[in-house]
Amino acid sequence: MLKKLTSIALMSMVLIACKGKPPYVPDYENAVGLIIGPETCRVNAAQNAWLIQFSGPNAGNKSYGETITYSGNTYSNVVKTYLLPDSSKVSGRKYLFEFYLEGKSAQNDCDLANPITFNISKIRLKNIVKIAN
Repeated sequence: MLKKLTSIALMSMVLIACKGKPPYVPDYENAVGLIIGPETCRVNAAQNAWLIQFSGPNAGNKSYGETITYSGNTYSNVVKTYLLPDSSKVSGRKYLFEFYLEGKSAQNDCDLANPITFNISKIRLKNIVKIAN
């Protein structure tokens, strides 16, 4: 009998505490993505953006980025970032990205004679976690 009363009291407290509160909605996006490779614009390679392909619509049915052709291959849902950690700058690796969308980013003055740049959406990384390919 005491267990039933305790259960009812606990359930009542949970319902009262949660009443009227909206569910938590994060202020950032998350998606699984594949590192494609870097843009080539600057002599200093550390200043070049890295291209990331997100794998189709995510659980919230959101798509990010654009379709591009890079090194003869066509990729869809591609974005770029300037904040990729050096340890993650390996083409073909797959990661879970938590990020903020920052809109399209046209490339400013390039140092190289024949730059390879894309006017696509830019992201600012919050967190990155390597996952198995």
